[in-house]
Amino acid sequence: MPRDDPNKIESARAGARRLIEQTPKILAGLAALSGVAYLAGSIYTRAYFSEFGASWILEEVPAATYFSQSWVPLLLMLYFGYLATTNLARIGSQDELTENFQFKLSVAVVQYGPWFLLTLFVITLLLSTFSHVRSAIVLAIFGIVALLLLLSSAFELLVVRFNTTMDRLIDLSMAYIAFAVIAVGLYVLPAQLGLNWARLDKRPTSALPTVYLRSEAEQEYRLLFSVGERLYVFPARFEGTYPSVQTTALANVSFVPPER
Repeated sequence: MPRDDPNKIESARAGARRLIEQTPKILAGLAALSGVAYLAGSIYTRAYFSEFGASWILEEVPAATYFSQSWVPLLLMLYFGYLATTNLARIGSQDELTENFQFKLSVAVVQYGPWFLLTLFVITLLLSTFSHVRSAIVLAIFGIVALLLLLSSAFELLVVRFNTTMDRLIDLSMAYIAFAVIAVGLYVLPAQLGLNWARLDKRPTSALPTVYLRSEAEQEYRLLFSVGERLYVFPARFEGTYPSVQTTALANVSFVPPER
């Protein structure tokens, strides 16, 4: 039977050692990503309720709700971060690094990604301003994916830059610009997504659940939010910019059909 290549075995061991050495940093990064997910979820939720003129509901919103609004971006962040760290674990020398396709891609993303994202921010804001709600939502979702890709690429470059054996390959100014744009995007994209999604939910054709109250059997309401036994509802049809959001108990609900 052919023997395993000693160079491959040693390279694998070296990669495993590097990955273990980076574990504390990875754990710290996971904690930071959780904080970012919480922040993005809170920005989204605040923008959403503000569009209903019901920011006072935020006092009742549990922390888990903020995470639930951003679990998909969090999973994408973890996935991109996993790709970056495992790629670095496989690289054993500067020559391997400069020839690695994924690393070259990360460099290109960090170099051109910030300008692409800034353009995306401007277009999203313009679409939102001129009430192209669905297009703004689609573009904001696409922007979140692009932002997360830029974040993982910038993270990979920072790890390489502060590795003492590869410290002259990376110009940190590229990464600093990327992180500045990411910081802007972490506010702009969730805020625009929450704002425009609320505009959809305010329409008569809203996909929010329909609710009828015992005291007003003829009035159709939409279920905006619920916490335990408390329901926050608003009239399905209303005049003006903001609907009249009111609080009711679950016991006062006479009929809640399934979501459409």
